This record gives sequence, C-alpha cells and structure tokens, in this order.
Amino acid sequence: MHPNGTAVPLTRYRSPNDRPFDRDITLTHTDLDLSTPEKALHVLEDACRNDDRELARRCRNFEDEAELLLHHPRARSNAPMPPAQTPSADFARALQREWEQTALPDFLGISTSVAAVEHFGGKFFLVTQNVRNADGRTFAQRLYMSHSENGWALLRPEPAYEPPAEPKPWWAVWR
Repeated sequence: MHPNGTAVPLTRYRSPNDRPFDRDITLTHTDLDLSTPEKALHVLEDACRNDDRELARRCRNFEDEAELLLHHPRARSNAPMPPAQTPSADFARALQREWEQTALPDFLGISTSVAAVEHFGGKFFLVTQNVRNADGRTFAQRLYMSHSENGWALLRPEPAYEPPAEPKPWWAVWR
C-alpha cells in the first residue's frame, strides 16, 4: 500500500526463460488471490521483487508456522527448538520479528512452478516447487504451507535438494 492510501500495482517479472503459458500478472493489495499454492507463491515472489514487505507478510501465516513447529517435530528439521512451555502466540510473534529483520529474497530472473502438493497433517501441506534461475539451472525445494478460509500461506522452506552421489568406478560393482 502506498503511503497516500492507493493500491500499488505489482508486475510479475518475466525472464526470457519463462514458459509460453506464463503471463504477466498485475496485482493490487485489494485483489490478492491466494486460492492455490502456486498463486500464493507467485504473489510472494512478486512482493519480494517489488520490495513490498507488507504484501509479502500477507502471504505468510506466523500463527500456523508456530503451531507447525511446536506440534510437528518432523517439520522442525534444523530450526531451533523454542523454549519449553512457550505459548504459541508468543512464538508466532518471535517468528514474525525474526522474519521482519531479514532481507527479502531476490527473485529477479527466477521462474517457479508447483510440481506436487502433499498433505502433511491437519491444515498443513508440503509443496514441491521447481525453480529455474535466470542462467537456466533448475532445482526443487519443498515448502510448508497451510490452507485456511483466507487461502494458502507460506510457512517455511525446507531444502529438498540432495547432491548426486559420487559415481562409483565400474569395477566397484564386482567387489
């Protein structure tokens, strides 16, 4: 939102590598569409490209993220464990403060698509996202998302890329 109260249009960056069915998307804060995981992720990416922290915050749900981290140990991976007996609301505020102190990621020249959506438990889902950099390199990442009446919200990224195993010499098979 612009300081004078008007809605600021957001334009999705198009790289030369975008797929032919991608189209330019112009969004304002009033017609925010979080109806699918892919739309929610694209809105977040556009907000980061335009350095719009308020719109990026609307694509996140820190209360659900706190619930996920407190009640689903598998989702925590390398995240620090919150202190014992921490109320969920306090933990959500701490997560939001931590997020507000970090810089927004740079999505310039990056195109993404959602490859799979898996139910994780309750209102939580694991979304596999294929990412293509401007130089053509591709990788996949897994993101935790939640779904509610307000639409989809990003919770936290979880790296899913595993480097390929070292190739064995041909003779190692015969050992």
